[in-house]
Amino acid sequence: MDALEQSIYLRYKELIAESCAAPLDLPQQNPRQVHLEDIMGWYDVFCFDGFGTLYNRGDFLYEGALEWYRKLRAAGKQLRLITNAASNVDSALAEDAAKRGFDFTAAETISSGSLLQKLLEKLRRNSPAKAFSQAYYLGRPSGVNVLHACGIEAVENPREPIVAISSNVATEETFAHALEILKRPGAHLFVLNSDAWAPNIDGTRSPVSGALSEQLRLAAGPDTYYLGKPFPEIFNRIKESVPANSRILMIGDTLGTDVMGAAFAGIDSALVVGRNVPAADLDADEKALGIRPTWYLTP
Repeated sequence: MDALEQSIYLRYKELIAESCAAPLDLPQQNPRQVHLEDIMGWYDVFCFDGFGTLYNRGDFLYEGALEWYRKLRAAGKQLRLITNAASNVDSALAEDAAKRGFDFTAAETISSGSLLQKLLEKLRRNSPAKAFSQAYYLGRPSGVNVLHACGIEAVENPREPIVAISSNVATEETFAHALEILKRPGAHLFVLNSDAWAPNIDGTRSPVSGALSEQLRLAAGPDTYYLGKPFPEIFNRIKESVPANSRILMIGDTLGTDVMGAAFAGIDSALVVGRNVPAADLDADEKALGIRPTWYLTP
């Protein structure tokens, strides 16, 4: 695990612990390697991370991903797509997943970007003198749809010092401009996608939105707001979307988001090893973060 990546996820862990009354819920036994068939009967609701767990860029699908989806659909299980992708609104993300063969409905899709509206309502209520109507945006072009859905216009020079980030697309020039905005008094940084690192199709890994955001936060010190996994709000949305007392499993590829968030939420998790956590790094990464999943899931 990269040193910056580790520091980001440990910071997330500290922030959640400060705001969460419930203690971190770690498995009592060491995780066991399982296939989906081994644990299907244990859970009512299966929540899938998207990027790095089911698919990657373009039409790339991971081994076994479609088979998992089809088996669970055929068994009548409730499914959710729980993604830190903030590159579009939930309905568009569901359509993108459907094109890859994963026919999640918009109602079954919960993205980090969809949490922005509730955050803005809280900020506008607590700071009525601020409009929160414009932001300097760093991310994929379609991500402006997330901002527009919340009444925010993406502009070069926002009236209030606000920067929103959904992916690691900054150039030297755009990073410098974001930094200049965030150094102004009362600046806000919205981290629409809290992922620090993500896997590539070729097996390598790259810093993404969370890493870029952390570099800006350390350099400028703005009020920073994180959306998505591992933070509680997205897991609360999962629980609100299913019947009470449902047995829920979070399936993902990242210790610092999928597994950590599920543990704080009191939800079991299954880690797909070898995507965002190389098998050779697994033991060291678990010890560094003080996190481990309920299961290791094998395709």
